[in-house]
Amino acid sequence: MHQSTNIQPLVAIVLCTYNGEKYLRPQLDSILSQSWQVLEIIICDDGSTDSTPSILQEYQQKDQRIRYQINASNLGYNKNFEQAFQMATADYIAISDQDDIWESNKIAIMMDYWKDDSLFIFSLSGTFTDDDFKNRKPAPDVNYTPIRHLQQLVFNSPVHGHACIFRKELLAHCIPFPDDIYYDWWMSMHAVRLSVIPCVPQTLTWHRLHAANNSKTILSLTDRDKRNQQLRKQFVHALQVFLERTGVSTEDEVFLDQYNHLAQTLDGKKISWPLFRLILRNRDKIFHYKKKKPLLIFSQIKHALQLAKTGVL
Repeated sequence: MHQSTNIQPLVAIVLCTYNGEKYLRPQLDSILSQSWQVLEIIICDDGSTDSTPSILQEYQQKDQRIRYQINASNLGYNKNFEQAFQMATADYIAISDQDDIWESNKIAIMMDYWKDDSLFIFSLSGTFTDDDFKNRKPAPDVNYTPIRHLQQLVFNSPVHGHACIFRKELLAHCIPFPDDIYYDWWMSMHAVRLSVIPCVPQTLTWHRLHAANNSKTILSLTDRDKRNQQLRKQFVHALQVFLERTGVSTEDEVFLDQYNHLAQTLDGKKISWPLFRLILRNRDKIFHYKKKKPLLIFSQIKHALQLAKTGVL
């Protein structure tokens, strides 16, 4: 859209750092090499105790588009991003983690996909481990489509904050961010209530997996029952907070409210048949990522049984 008019609107790249010295330089290099040149680069450091602040100073001297601040006290992940987003002067804001690597045309491609009535857009994210960029893996081979329903974000969401751009006006609908709910999920849920979220079906962000960003997550728990229990608790809490903030008025919100009440009764051992029937009635929205193929219904039934037992995929 924008490239066709030969006008590049200002895009803010917002990056939050905390003790990121090990991998910060490659990410900053990939940001500065973007083919989309009309950028403001805003960085909020959350009180790093390593050499991150000196690296930020070093890069600001290289490129005057960089503006950074060091927080007087540690705000935490969500509040730091909330603060940094509001510092942007641009209408378009791209989100960046401190340890990824971007394709050099990431911003240009995403802005070219932009739809005038959209508030949020996402591209795909691949992964690599530590410094093994050579053996990086692209995004999973599933069905990627525009996001039109809340269910598409609640169940196996394809949206990752580090692969998104949003309009600054979205912030008025979703701040303050809850402390204990991932800010990118929270923002995308509010965005889809207001407009369709387009998908750029290309891997444009390479997300680095390493011990510091992966060791303390619920998904790292080896006890499957305990992991599912904690995921279910997290899931129920996030939906409850979201519905309390927005109210229950649309068809999708009514479904999520019903799902959440039934999910709270699960013990991870017995199947809730009322929940199973509710899932099947909404299977096309819930299992949106599955490719169309013969006998798809059997795969949907299998996963519906899992959801009706554990509450999570």
